[in-house]
Amino acid sequence: MMNFKTPSQFQAYDKVKSSEIGNNGIIKIELATGTDSKTFIKDLQTKAPLLIQKAMYPDTEFPKTAHIYIMSSSGGILQGDKMEIDIIAGKNTSSYITTQAATKIYKMEKRYASQYVTICTQNDSYLEFLPNQIIPYKSSKFYQEVNLKIGTNSTMIYSEIISAGRMASGEKFDFDICFLRLTAYNENDKILFSDVLNLEPGKNSKEFEYLFANKTICSTVYIITKLVKYEEIDSEIYSSMKNKSILAGCSTLPYDSGMVVRILSNSIDEIKDLISTIVNIVRRRVPQNHTLAQH
Repeated sequence: MMNFKTPSQFQAYDKVKSSEIGNNGIIKIELATGTDSKTFIKDLQTKAPLLIQKAMYPDTEFPKTAHIYIMSSSGGILQGDKMEIDIIAGKNTSSYITTQAATKIYKMEKRYASQYVTICTQNDSYLEFLPNQIIPYKSSKFYQEVNLKIGTNSTMIYSEIISAGRMASGEKFDFDICFLRLTAYNENDKILFSDVLNLEPGKNSKEFEYLFANKTICSTVYIITKLVKYEEIDSEIYSSMKNKSILAGCSTLPYDSGMVVRILSNSIDEIKDLISTIVNIVRRRVPQNHTLAQH
């Protein structure tokens, strides 16, 4: 199913010789449920700088949902780094996975950095993967590829947040390239949809300011499920967007596989708040979560 192929924009950097050797961080997680239906980490492999915090259960409304935080000992992604995150959510599991902090993409002189995320939800599972924002620094070059496989009667909510740069240091669309590719598959490896965001500001940073509608943060939320219908949550999501300074809209995904929400804002807190609201709207409508909410 997963066929990683680096875009042509990065191939020239592969030929550049450099004495610097990047890190190859790895996280492999397999989630399962115990006899009490509580989700736990069944198997875990890590390689620095990526780390995983022990699963926690802080949500009293959904006490069987595992909350898992991905951490990095390096504080960000450096030139030549390659990060690999592989998650398998077993049957009937329920999990919330995020990053401990924003992903900082540091300045790169000769090479680029990459991150590969593979998430597989098995039958009747529920998973939220909601990482903090990606912040590309000046002269950074970053490629991210995400592959999602959705099991029968499963629900996955995946979000991405991209900043225009390190705004506090006066960097606005000063990065070289930030290329994000996402592909979703069903349980039979059929492609449901694919989405690409390729940002190469270069000398045309003003054009990207217009593309972002003069906002500095862009976010996309993918709600991939057949258990919740678009019509049932469309009005609720639109109502949650009112009286905010954000620009946002939602639409259906191909093959009746769910919906996507696009958000533009100058406030990371406002974006996170809206994502949280959207997630709560979906979470309460997924049939499995009513079972998980029982103590």
